[in-house]
Amino acid sequence: MKYRPLHYNMNINSNAKNKKKNKEARKSNLELLRIVAMLLVLLTHYVSTRISIEEYPLVSNSVFNIPSFHSILNMELESLSFVCVNCFVLISGYFRIKFKWHSFANLFFQILFWSLFCILIASLPFLKFPDFPLLKTFITSLTWGWFVQGYIILFIFSPVLNAFIDSCSAKQLGTYVFIFYLLSTIGGYLMLWTDFHEGMSALSLMGIYLTGAYLKHTTLKIFSLKATYDLLFYLVGGVIMVCLNIAMLSVGIHISPYGYLNPMIILMSVFLFLFFKKTEIGHKRWVNRFAASAFSIYLFHCNVLIGPHISSKWSKINLQFSPLFSLFIAFISFVIIYTFCTLVDRLRIYCWHYVSTKVFNYDDSKVRL
Repeated sequence: MKYRPLHYNMNINSNAKNKKKNKEARKSNLELLRIVAMLLVLLTHYVSTRISIEEYPLVSNSVFNIPSFHSILNMELESLSFVCVNCFVLISGYFRIKFKWHSFANLFFQILFWSLFCILIASLPFLKFPDFPLLKTFITSLTWGWFVQGYIILFIFSPVLNAFIDSCSAKQLGTYVFIFYLLSTIGGYLMLWTDFHEGMSALSLMGIYLTGAYLKHTTLKIFSLKATYDLLFYLVGGVIMVCLNIAMLSVGIHISPYGYLNPMIILMSVFLFLFFKKTEIGHKRWVNRFAASAFSIYLFHCNVLIGPHISSKWSKINLQFSPLFSLFIAFISFVIIYTFCTLVDRLRIYCWHYVSTKVFNYDDSKVRL
């Protein structure tokens, strides 16, 4: 039997396929995952405030001398939330980034808008932010955070990645993804090759992107199980991560298992993605609207000015209340941050729509990141 690339099958009955694809894009199950992934980003950053890095310099998430329940709770929270970035990029790979210069400008406009907005917030006297150099802070805000830098590079190279995906069969793409993660596990996770940068790099995001594309076309049985099994595998993976962390710390191995290139983290990300992919919730307008602003939550709370301010508030909450009650308050803050950013982002979307229609003469009513 002759080899047929992915685009061979994808071009058959293209009109019907495109209609089905557009219908799938409007479904809210993966949009809901986009929201969950961003909430998990908030949770990941919150968990880091529950652990004293200064007290445990060898491992940033070490748990020595912390009460047992507190330790296990922190590890479990970190285990379940560390899939956040991977899930976000898996969605991009599944639907694929459609590179257009207008969309690229939209991405930069979003970064510019939130950089200016964060500076405005930090300038309000009643919030008591420390003084900061305006121009230097603005320039830093535009490129702040490894994910923004990596995602920009991923966006630029998306046409090349898409062409590669179309040239491969599903089996070939799966083989490539397997080899990529074999190398990234050995080199990026265990040997700390700088190109992989522990998963916090454009190269690693490209691997996740290809994985998302592979999941759309694979027919492997393990990826075709019921959604409840996918959720179970994700939760069990979190327990395994906790046991792995305890085992490593108990024998004096000071290598954190919490890394984006950890094979267990990657598998947990895939199974959580598959759970939402298989869970039909139809079209929910409110879900899609909140999901459209997910990236804005990252740009706000990871801003060079806003991020430390939020973390300091979380740290004070952790000192004042019990581990469980402080976690409850933190979850309330997640909802507040997400809702606030979504409301502000409506202004950003309106501004970009105005710029698109008036300046570029482009109908941007259906475009989003």
